[in-house]
Amino acid sequence: MRVVTGALVVAGVLVFPLTQASADPGNGGAAGDAELARRQAPMLVLADELEAASGGGFAGVELDVPGGVVHLYAKGGAPKGVGTLAAKAPGGIRVQVHPAEYSAAELRERAEEIIRTRGLSAGGDVHRVTPMADGSGLELGVTSQAGMAKVAGERMVVGAEVESVTPYDGRWGGNSPFEGGIQINACSASFGGLMSPAREDWVYPAKLITAAHCFSVGDEVRTGNSTTGTVVIGHVEAVNPQLDTALIAVDPGKFVTGWMWDGGVQDGSEFGKPVVGTSQARKGSLVCASGAWSGVHCDIKITKTDSTLDWGTHTSRAVSIGDQLQGQLAAGGGDSGGPVFTLTGDFSSVLAAGVIIGGDSKKPATCTYVSSRCSTRLFFTDFRTVRSYWGLSWMAGQGPEGL
Repeated sequence: MRVVTGALVVAGVLVFPLTQASADPGNGGAAGDAELARRQAPMLVLADELEAASGGGFAGVELDVPGGVVHLYAKGGAPKGVGTLAAKAPGGIRVQVHPAEYSAAELRERAEEIIRTRGLSAGGDVHRVTPMADGSGLELGVTSQAGMAKVAGERMVVGAEVESVTPYDGRWGGNSPFEGGIQINACSASFGGLMSPAREDWVYPAKLITAAHCFSVGDEVRTGNSTTGTVVIGHVEAVNPQLDTALIAVDPGKFVTGWMWDGGVQDGSEFGKPVVGTSQARKGSLVCASGAWSGVHCDIKITKTDSTLDWGTHTSRAVSIGDQLQGQLAAGGGDSGGPVFTLTGDFSSVLAAGVIIGGDSKKPATCTYVSSRCSTRLFFTDFRTVRSYWGLSWMAGQGPEGL
C-alpha cells in the first residue's frame, strides 16, 4: 500500500500540445485568486465534455489550474473524440490523457463492496471510500491508526488515512423571497430551485436544499432572528440520508430567489450573487463555501471526489473533499446545508457545486463569526447529483429573481 499524495505520475502520457499556459500567478493575493478563477471556468466546461466523450473507460479528471492542464484518465487508450475536443480548447489550456488501471465504474463497484463488508455499519472501521481520479485504485478513510494496518493489502486499495468526519449542524434571513446561504434553524440552506408543476394551474413549487442530518420530515423551517424577526419558510418535505440532503417545501405565497449570499455574517459585508448553473466537482479545482454561521471561504482545493461515507447509521454517496490551501477555515458548525460554489469567468455570478455536510475534527481551524467546531477540510455532496435526485427542473437563478 502506498501513501496517496497530490502528485500524479503516470507512465505513457498522451499529450495534446496547445498554446502554452501563461505563467503561474502564484499566491499573489486577490489578483492571483482572480486569475485562477478565470482560468478554471473554461477548464471545468472542457472537463465535462471530456468525460462525456470517454465512454465506459472513463476513470477520472484532475485539473492543474495554475498550469492550465486538464488531465484525463481513461482505461483502454485515448477515447475517440478527445483529440478534437483538445484541439478546440481555449488558448492556454492543454489536455493530457493518461492510461488508467481501473475505470470509474470498476472502482465504484469495489467501493460498494468495501463499505458493505468493512464499513462502520458492518462493524468495521472504514467510514470513507474514495475512487482515485487517476484510476489507480481506492483510498480509504479509517477511524483509527490500527485501522490503517487492517486495510493494508486490500484489493484495489492504494492508500488510507485516519480522519474523523464531523457533521456541521446549526446569514440570518429576512423575508420571502429566500436566497441560498441563509441561516435556517441550526443549519444553512444551499440553493433554491423549482419543481415541475404538479398541478393543472402550472404552478412551479419553490424548494430549498439543505443537509439531511439537520432535519426530519415534517420539521418547520425558520430563518434566523434578523431585524425582521424569525420568519417561517416552510417545512421539510423529504430527506435523503444517502445524499445527506433534505428538500424544504416553501409555504404557498412565499418564493425562492436565484441568488445566494456571499461575504460575512451580520457584519455589513454580506452581498448577493446570482446562481446561473451548476459545476461538477473535479479533483484539483477550487471552490468556495458560504455557510450561514462562518461566512464565505475560498481557496478550497478539491482533493477527492465521488467518495462514499459510512456514518455507522447510514451511508452517504457523491461526497467530495476539499482542503483550504492556506490551512485556514473551510467551514464550521452551523454551515451544514450551505452552498459550495465556483465563480464564472467574470465573477459576476456563481455555479452551484455542492452542499456542505461537514468537516474533519482532526484538522481544526480558527472559527469566524458565530460558528464553532471549525475545520480546514470541507466535506460536501455533489450538487448535480442532488439536483437530479430531487428532480429540480432548473436552477432558480436561470430565471427571473423571485421565482
